[in-house]
Amino acid sequence: MNVLAHALIAQQAGCSLVGNLLGDFVRGAPPPHYPPAWQDGIRLHRRIDGFVDRHAASARSVARLPAEQRRWARVALDVYYDHLLACDWARYSSVPLARFAAGVYATLDEHHPALPPNLVRFAGFMASRDLLAGYREPAVIAEVLARMAGRVRRPNTLANVFPDLAAARDGIAQDFSQLFPATLAFARSEVVARCVQPAA
Repeated sequence: MNVLAHALIAQQAGCSLVGNLLGDFVRGAPPPHYPPAWQDGIRLHRRIDGFVDRHAASARSVARLPAEQRRWARVALDVYYDHLLACDWARYSSVPLARFAAGVYATLDEHHPALPPNLVRFAGFMASRDLLAGYREPAVIAEVLARMAGRVRRPNTLANVFPDLAAARDGIAQDFSQLFPATLAFARSEVVARCVQPAA
């Protein structure tokens, strides 16, 4: 799952939005100076990623891509799942995507003094491009994957994976329709079991 999916899961599971989005921008243990809700959100983000990686629907999505793309398939699929979520947004949320996205940008902006610089930069880029709503557009997904390819120091296939994702769209969408509800149910159970604290 990528930014949009993590944000929606955080909202619907009753966990910290900021904490969940910090999960991709903090290495190691959650910083002790962060609010407990943010620390819980970071941990939940990582458990969600582990759940998705182990889920059979995720494995099926990987298998739908050509063999030469599979090494980087899970990274690419995280982004593509956000595309599918944005395209079928009304199925998963009663809040319009544009309003939800604006709320995410506003929350990150409100807390930006306490956020790490890499998340502050990314949040500013997201807001300036309205990236979360833009995930509906195939060209935006292709651009995001190309940008990711440039940031990865190792040789990778992310810049040219989009045509293969698009060719397998129907099957991957079927996988996602099973994966997202299962992931949301998992996140909700984790919040209840671990008494994760709600917050911004």
